[in-house]
Amino acid sequence: MSKKLTVTGTGDALFVAQFPEYYNGQKKQITDFINKHDIKITNLETNLSDYGDFANAYSGGTWINTPKEYFDHLKSMGFNFYGNANNHCMDYSYHGMLSTIEELDKHGVAHAGTGKDLAQAEKPAIIEIDGKKIAIFAIDASFEVASKAGRATDNFIGRPGVNYLRHSTAYKVTEEQMQSLKEIAKYTKINYNRDFNIATGYVTPDPEGVFVLGKTTFTTKQDAPKTACNPKDKQRHVDLIKQAKKENDYIFVQIHCHDDDDVSHANPPEYLIEFCKACIDAGASAIFGGGCHELRGIEIYKGKPIMYSLGDFIYQGPRVEKLPADFMEQYGVDINATAEHALDVRSRGGKVGLHLNKENYLTVLPSLSFEGDELVDIKLLPVGLNFDKKDLTNGLPMVAGQEEQKEILSVLNRLSKPFGTQFELKDGLIIIKN
Repeated sequence: MSKKLTVTGTGDALFVAQFPEYYNGQKKQITDFINKHDIKITNLETNLSDYGDFANAYSGGTWINTPKEYFDHLKSMGFNFYGNANNHCMDYSYHGMLSTIEELDKHGVAHAGTGKDLAQAEKPAIIEIDGKKIAIFAIDASFEVASKAGRATDNFIGRPGVNYLRHSTAYKVTEEQMQSLKEIAKYTKINYNRDFNIATGYVTPDPEGVFVLGKTTFTTKQDAPKTACNPKDKQRHVDLIKQAKKENDYIFVQIHCHDDDDVSHANPPEYLIEFCKACIDAGASAIFGGGCHELRGIEIYKGKPIMYSLGDFIYQGPRVEKLPADFMEQYGVDINATAEHALDVRSRGGKVGLHLNKENYLTVLPSLSFEGDELVDIKLLPVGLNFDKKDLTNGLPMVAGQEEQKEILSVLNRLSKPFGTQFELKDGLIIIKN
């Protein structure tokens, strides 16, 4: 493998509307950068269907869908991999998810993260470039239980859904606080049904030092992590990566995670850090994180980059064209109201929402170069999503100007400091500070 492999990737492409023609100039700088790379990764955080499918009873927060004819706008940016593993992939149930897969196949682009069963959903996409084979996995850690893809057995076909990573959470308390929790449970009878299910064998008893109040777990084990990967899920992914490494030259992992450390939404939870490092240990060359709608820190672990979140690459949430009755009822509007009106009610007349936080509109496009297993170069292109624009380019990416470059650098350095990584600006790019 004499030629370097170059890789770029984005955070969430929450893409629901067409790009205006006057955006083409701004887009060209972005697409030129993307297309300098061999591997070009994005997270397709939407469904591709023409609203002919029923809306699911739950969503990832907003029912997200993009008419099929719009896909050419995103495709024109040059991506050759689309991750489907995210919390919106089942907003329009099985049909919406399968419509997305069908449309991506129709366009002949590589994708991963969802499938007709778990075997398909967990399977990596394979891209071959200059004699090299690259495997890319997509995994969702922020999913509804009902969206999990299911394994086929001798007796049952598999269930369509998403490739998932579960985790557990246990809040640490003192012995005295634990006793108070048990007294609260006894007084309120909040655990009556849980206790009944334990007594009848449907739920296993709490282990020593652990108590579940309602649906929340507490522990007196002060040395235990607050969050931890589900061991079976973690091992499943580790085994898949190890097997893929035997058959491919490079492995990349895309992980979608909304959770945080309960201190700041910009901080990854313990289980995400645990999982990303396990993936690198198993043979992955880089981790591309997203899901939380803002940048998170970057860690160089054993010479490999872990980008805990690249934030938003496209954010068109306020421009969703249609929403189902479930959304309208949730916010007390007429079930036949327009999506625009319902979203305005949810934002309390534009006073709250993701679209009001500029840090949700700041991102970077990494440029990674590999020779063999070694990362030989990493640069980051600062990108803004037109936060201050009130036209149709709001939420669409453009190369950041000088002041915004400094702003992105400051955010990235603040968030990466706990991981021992610091950056500086050089010729319009962010590089690691020696």
